[in-house]
Amino acid sequence: MRFIIRKIFAIIMLLLSALESCAQQTVFNVPSADVTPEGKLFLQHESQFRPYNPHSFWLGTHYTAVGIGHNTELDATLFNVSTPRSNNITLGLGFKSAMPVAGLKEKFPEREIKVTVGSEVLVSLEGEGVGNWSYAHLSGRLPKLNTRLTAGISTGTKQVFGKDTVDFIAAVEQPVTKKLSLIGDWYSGHENFTGFLIVGFSYKLPEDTALYAGFQIPNSNANGHSGFVIEVSKILPLKH
Repeated sequence: MRFIIRKIFAIIMLLLSALESCAQQTVFNVPSADVTPEGKLFLQHESQFRPYNPHSFWLGTHYTAVGIGHNTELDATLFNVSTPRSNNITLGLGFKSAMPVAGLKEKFPEREIKVTVGSEVLVSLEGEGVGNWSYAHLSGRLPKLNTRLTAGISTGTKQVFGKDTVDFIAAVEQPVTKKLSLIGDWYSGHENFTGFLIVGFSYKLPEDTALYAGFQIPNSNANGHSGFVIEVSKILPLKH
């Protein structure tokens, strides 16, 4: 499994070398209520891996987004690049919008109450056809604690999820300090490839660099295997 560890380390170092500021496309797997700022390019890599036997693996997901204003971004995601091979590599193209709830934004600005919706056309690069992933959720922050809670629905097809599925999604983000947050998210379901509870933390490094790390627990053996999750993200200006 040295190959897996070296591959993860190389990807992380490549991203860290160019980071200017940070954002979060997903909590871990659940899409977050954050949107790429207008005129910015967002890049994020996620590695899910198990560096020990039995069932060792590495699975990479690569996110790209462009902020176009109006609380909206255009997204491109490369799913299911893995060792051992998934034979299910898929490109997703779509959008995400996070819209403050009218009336509540002015009355409770610190609560950040938002409705987030998104959708991607899923194009299999392995001959499995075309599908779709769509989601919608409501999020907001609790008074005093500033905890952000997220809950909603995700629906997707076999090109990413392994089967056509409708799942409940939920996430928690708890700031501890200005740099450290405890985070976790969950997809329901017992047979899809995303049915995991993932818990961990995020940490803002110097120069607005952010690192996310956690541990994933499958809902059942049919979902997959437990392992570690690491994410690194960056935002770059489209024009200098």
